[in-house]
Amino acid sequence: MTNNNFINRYFESEAILLKIDYAEKRSMTTFINYLENLHSVADKLKDRFGCNIKDIPEFIILRVIRNYFHHVDDIEEYSMQVEFKEWGIYENNRHLIISMTDFAKAVKNFIDNTKNKKYLEKQIELMCEFIEYEIITRVDKIVNLPKISIDGKAYELGIDIFKYVYNISNIVADECRKIEELKDMEVILNLEATYTKEYNISKRDFLGMPGNIPVMTTEGLVFPKSRDSVGRAR
Repeated sequence: MTNNNFINRYFESEAILLKIDYAEKRSMTTFINYLENLHSVADKLKDRFGCNIKDIPEFIILRVIRNYFHHVDDIEEYSMQVEFKEWGIYENNRHLIISMTDFAKAVKNFIDNTKNKKYLEKQIELMCEFIEYEIITRVDKIVNLPKISIDGKAYELGIDIFKYVYNISNIVADECRKIEELKDMEVILNLEATYTKEYNISKRDFLGMPGNIPVMTTEGLVFPKSRDSVGRAR
């Protein structure tokens, strides 16, 4: 019988990365371990079972980050609970943030090293289902983005990638339930009922009051007192 422990490794690394209960198991390598397991699960699902998750926007975004992390340079991640001092509704209760400049470096690396223009255009089109088009097209400038000042404090802009990990895990769970050899694995049977794409988080996952829109930083969401209080950090 084929060893399918790659499924166990994937969901274990996903739990350590996202769930509060596993916070004590987190380390400097938690994020990269998850990305490597995602890469492995995509390869094995396709090679062994003809199941392709590689054209899913959330996977593409995480693969771009993984390839930069794997081949070029480290990316620091910031994980925290979502707490609001101002009014707002957020679809998840945890942030998994990387800096906007690191994300831009990963995207720029992908663009610069992809020779097939047709393939590149399609990948960017899919990524833009979740990432603002302006970010993708301005990576040359964003890689050198300075810190910003909000109410007199310097912050680094960030991007929350929680939803991409959460969504792709739900999709992997759904696909495993369709595969005879995987559907009765203990790890699949024990997944919470919310592990299904029906619960996936949309691109717009914050609901706030007009005029009181927060800024995503590597320290989480920050609500400026006024638009005039936001500027370039000195």
